[in-house]
Amino acid sequence: MSDALVRREWCYCQKPAVYEVYCDICGGDNTTWSEYEKHIWCYDCKKDTPGTGGIFDGPIPVGACKLMDVSLYRIRLSDNKLLKMRIENEKIVYDKADEAKENEV
Repeated sequence: MSDALVRREWCYCQKPAVYEVYCDICGGDNTTWSEYEKHIWCYDCKKDTPGTGGIFDGPIPVGACKLMDVSLYRIRLSDNKLLKMRIENEKIVYDKADEAKENEV
């Protein structure tokens, strides 16, 4: 298995701390999504780091997220398009927002 960092194609539309993802080095929340998959950037440590698991450590309660204003929408970095989440056949599916406005969960 390779430890090579892979460039991220998308990120969630809210900051990592909203999802309770914090720096695993200093414990801080002065972070943003890293340019690399499965990593955050800590401004205090000045490092890309995997961070803590946050709400992604287990099953994600989609309904509870909605009640707490935690968005699971993504931003596709290649064109800066918002990708809205919907449930289809018990799986999470993402569409471009301008094509799937009626499919909000």
